[in-house]
Amino acid sequence: MPAPGPEIYALSEFKQFIYSSYGQTHPVFADESESESSGRSRLVETLLRKALPDDKNASILDFGCGDGLLLSIAQKLGYHDLAGVDLSKDLIERAGRRTSARLRCGSGLDLLKSSPDQAFDAITAFDVFSHLTRPELLEACRQIIRTLRPGGRLLLLVPNGNSPFCGTVLAGDLTHERPYTKTSLMQVLAPLGFEDIQAMEVPPLRHGLKSTVRAALWTFFRAWAVLWLAAETGYTGGRLLTLNIFVTARKPAQ
Repeated sequence: MPAPGPEIYALSEFKQFIYSSYGQTHPVFADESESESSGRSRLVETLLRKALPDDKNASILDFGCGDGLLLSIAQKLGYHDLAGVDLSKDLIERAGRRTSARLRCGSGLDLLKSSPDQAFDAITAFDVFSHLTRPELLEACRQIIRTLRPGGRLLLLVPNGNSPFCGTVLAGDLTHERPYTKTSLMQVLAPLGFEDIQAMEVPPLRHGLKSTVRAALWTFFRAWAVLWLAAETGYTGGRLLTLNIFVTARKPAQ
């Protein structure tokens, strides 16, 4: 009789194994003392200012809140009805040290399923959808539109499948499933009833000499990438080429 092979883990068990040490192994969370002026913080604040509801009393859920950076910035912007959920116990503990939002360690999908209809004015999911399988994605989107109030907003930050360097993001995490484009997200969001689905690039922010030089270089090389694609396809418009894209969608108002 052959010797027993290695233990076979279900996909969910494998991902939970990775998430259990995320705080130590994922470069985004490596610096626990990250300041509010860091590049990551500036980016999150810029995106939130663009898309969060004007009403500071809005109920906001951060689906996959990680170390709580997004929630802490939303709190700084004046929002106070905040909740977050994440599978990593370590990251939830970190989040608790930087925000007073209601936090839960566990599955974001389970939290959505247990939430009542029209519970939230906005749901954010930054760097989360790339971890979902296709069935999980569909169920998450169904639960999101159910739990959003009429006119409520979904805010996503996802790896950009149209970026020439998408693999840099996608292959950098063993729990990643896939990148997205505006078109692929519309395939699941639009049939569920979401409207006003918008996508935008996430280029380098200008906040000093070094970042201004980076932004200028990015603009230059982006132009070459557009020309490269135009040589093959024959058109230049509508290109989103940054490593990540910011996507917003709205539940119809009743």
